[in-house]
Amino acid sequence: MSHPSTSRLRAVAAAALLAITALLAAACGSSPVADSGAAGASGPGSRAITVTDSAKRTVSFPKGPVSKVAIVGGFNVDLALALGARDQIVGIDTKTIDQENFAGFSKSLSIGESSDALDYERIIASGAQAVVMYGNQPWQEAASSLKSSGVPVLVVSSWISQEWKTDVELLGKVLGREQQAGKVLAFTSKVNALTARAARAPKQATAYYEDDSGKTIGKEGGKTMALADGNVRSIFADRPGNTIDSDPAAILAADPDVIVVETDNVYGGRSDAEFRAVADKLLARPGWKNLRAVKDGNLFLYNPWAFDLAGNQVSPLFFASFAYPDLYKDVDPLSVVAEWSKDFIGAAKFTPRGYVYQVPAR
Repeated sequence: MSHPSTSRLRAVAAAALLAITALLAAACGSSPVADSGAAGASGPGSRAITVTDSAKRTVSFPKGPVSKVAIVGGFNVDLALALGARDQIVGIDTKTIDQENFAGFSKSLSIGESSDALDYERIIASGAQAVVMYGNQPWQEAASSLKSSGVPVLVVSSWISQEWKTDVELLGKVLGREQQAGKVLAFTSKVNALTARAARAPKQATAYYEDDSGKTIGKEGGKTMALADGNVRSIFADRPGNTIDSDPAAILAADPDVIVVETDNVYGGRSDAEFRAVADKLLARPGWKNLRAVKDGNLFLYNPWAFDLAGNQVSPLFFASFAYPDLYKDVDPLSVVAEWSKDFIGAAKFTPRGYVYQVPAR
């Protein structure tokens, strides 16, 4: 299938996005939060609140929204920044500090190398009134280790696209950022409206996804869900697991419509020369030059920094535009990233170059 060039992806105006902004209101629905305090309570010192987290646990904050929080994982930090809570963050794992290098977080905020190596003494010393972690991280160990210190662990799996609205409302309540939470949801509602165009495609496209370590995604994988949100089916969607080993023979047999390969996650992007070096290695694999996606110019390399934003609400739009270019002639997903970067998370120097590379048709 034909696809617009990368340069067009970078250049098209965001007029369609702005038009939809005027038509859409912020998302509505039931809240994950039961508030035992006064309506509109929005800061430390407010009356007690009780929330239900991603692990379906009830977590209470007797003194109201917290003023100091430790956060583990890039998606959760991204959300906290979007909520305007940067000054409330007193601890982050080192892996995420490095990944979110655009934010200039000091290494002094480190509470351990990663979710698997947290330093609980540092967490306590930071004064954190809560620790936020994903459901697929060892939060049970953290909760047990911090129980005696009275620091609760809040499970927020903001990388799961289907839980985004719930997580935004939840963390907005806990951090006393409910008004900003509404703005975040209004933005992602606009993005979702654009992504919804993919449902008009006469036939669902198939895709092979590969991360920067050469692995792919199974049924529980975040990118499997993101592809599905863009009306694209991963060829390994039926296999159990999150990150799983790839199967070269299965790729050739499936002959997917689109191939999406992740490169390293770097804010600031990569050069075309670096992308071409990756492409050369991929095309040297047995049988790859004969794949439909390669022949049609539907092999895409991407820097995941621009995709792994807003709780995987943006990546489905990219995937949909890759698979159904005729439906997205007036949409530039990178303009959506630019808006999120500059207006929500403070990545003011974001430019669209170096995040998506479309390998020329063979």
